[in-house]
Amino acid sequence: MKKTIQVLALVLAIGATVQTIRAYASETGFFSVEVEEHKITKLIELRKEVATNGDMIPFSYMGLSEEFPQITNHEQLNEEIARQALRYLQAIGAEDALIKVIKQPEFQSLRNRGEPGI
Repeated sequence: MKKTIQVLALVLAIGATVQTIRAYASETGFFSVEVEEHKITKLIELRKEVATNGDMIPFSYMGLSEEFPQITNHEQLNEEIARQALRYLQAIGAEDALIKVIKQPEFQSLRNRGEPGI
């Protein structure tokens, strides 16, 4: 009986470890540098086009892009550029460098943007 409980505990521990590893892997995801470069390039091109059109999303991009169907205004474009830039940094393995740079004095304004209290 004691051996059975020990074996059961070992099996459960191994199962929990495998489940944790799977959850972590699915949460972090895997990024392709080429795919992320392509997406950030498209967003930069769209941003240039928006700048020349007076902050209006060109009709050709509104809801028609397969990669970025959610972009319909300037704020959503900025959010997607920020999100994609972070994905690109993850793809090239530069998360630690990003944190190091954000901690530098010239980027103090990025660190002090806490949400107001209730």
